[in-house]
Amino acid sequence: MTSSSDNWLDQDFSPTNSSSMLTASFNQDGGCLAVGTQDGFELYNLAPFQSSVKRDLGKSLGKVEMLFRCNLIALVGGGENPYAPSHRVLIWDDHVHKAIGELSFRQVVLSMQLRRDAIAVALRDRVYIYHLSDLSLRDKIYTTDNPHGLLCLSTAVQDMVLACPSVTDGHVRVELYGLRKTVLLEAHESKLRALALTEDGTHLATASVKGTVIRVFQVSTSGLIAEFRRGVERVNMTCLRWSWDHSHLACCSDKGTTHVFRVVKPDHNKEQKKNHSSWYDKVRKKVGSGHDLKASISQIRGVARPISCAFVPDLPNTVAVVGWDLEGNGVLLLTDYSQEEPVRSGYHVISRNQNEDDELLMGEGKRRRKRLMGAATPADAIEADGNEEGKLYVGERLEVLENQMKDIRFEEQEEGFLNIDVDKEGSTEKEPEKEEQGQENSQGEDAFQHSEEENISNQSH
Repeated sequence: MTSSSDNWLDQDFSPTNSSSMLTASFNQDGGCLAVGTQDGFELYNLAPFQSSVKRDLGKSLGKVEMLFRCNLIALVGGGENPYAPSHRVLIWDDHVHKAIGELSFRQVVLSMQLRRDAIAVALRDRVYIYHLSDLSLRDKIYTTDNPHGLLCLSTAVQDMVLACPSVTDGHVRVELYGLRKTVLLEAHESKLRALALTEDGTHLATASVKGTVIRVFQVSTSGLIAEFRRGVERVNMTCLRWSWDHSHLACCSDKGTTHVFRVVKPDHNKEQKKNHSSWYDKVRKKVGSGHDLKASISQIRGVARPISCAFVPDLPNTVAVVGWDLEGNGVLLLTDYSQEEPVRSGYHVISRNQNEDDELLMGEGKRRRKRLMGAATPADAIEADGNEEGKLYVGERLEVLENQMKDIRFEEQEEGFLNIDVDKEGSTEKEPEKEEQGQENSQGEDAFQHSEEENISNQSH
């Protein structure tokens, strides 16, 4: 049973049925934006802002995740007329304009993360990691109840680092695959609400469902190196994001405010010369009390219902925030946070609310709040320039496409795992391998074993 607080995203942040934008997310470096709509998806460059790819699929998408700026995109259906069931992940190749792979589960897909060699999918009580080259299973991790699909990956190093909730509320499990090491962090006393790894996997930021405190840990030592005070009121945090140089951290919440924090990393050599006490105890004593928590250096307003934020690599000291305004329009706000007061550098309407009567139904209180927050729709609405393909891409074409990964299909059934069957000029098959019996959760219908049936067919050229 899920509590009402578990469904806050659906209750408080979903746009009206007439809003064309259903979801939005930034790519790994923050330079591009992917938007899922009632009719398909659209991709944008942020500097300069322009629509690069628009695909009309005729049906709606609930989740869209890019892989840097290449041609592979992960899609999950959503909305009233979904393009695919919500328990399936489609790997879309935009060079051939179709899905070339599929992952199928027996639970709803809550989130997914991509890197050049892997894709990770978060379900309600577990996380699956697959090799991207052939979609073979790499790992499965059990978590505590994870209604928000918390999951993050390192993206800039060869050896993958993965962070997700542990089996205990408030604790984080970090997998260092290069070292074959698991790190457990006691981050919060209450349930987790947001996680963010640096791109090299060295530092982890966490927030709980209270949304008042953000903690930063050094992964290698499990040490707490900083704590930040977002506010004193309980909020639902929708995004937590690092800057590319690890010097800043941004978060946005259902209060309509995006906070930017400056992260100052301690000098390990100086601390070790003071005494021989543990690093965790020293830092905890220094920043553990509530009055010592650091406040944000900038507070950005202008998007009433933000869902994601990112630091724009091509625009120094700029944070991009995407979400819905009070009229249900999908909007993107670009803000320079380096000044004493944040300076708006761009505001774009990326999707219009199709119900023109919403403004008439809006109460005076909401209209006043809209004026105060600066969320009014600008007169110069952004018009799409058509499908100018190629602008988004940087010539990066994954090796997986050269291997003709086509029509890959995985089905989650009730037996063990099956290895890949490869059909080439000579057919080869591998015998099924049973998954090691482990910590399988035996509660309710969610207790099942995962199996895949994989068929890879290479067409002759």
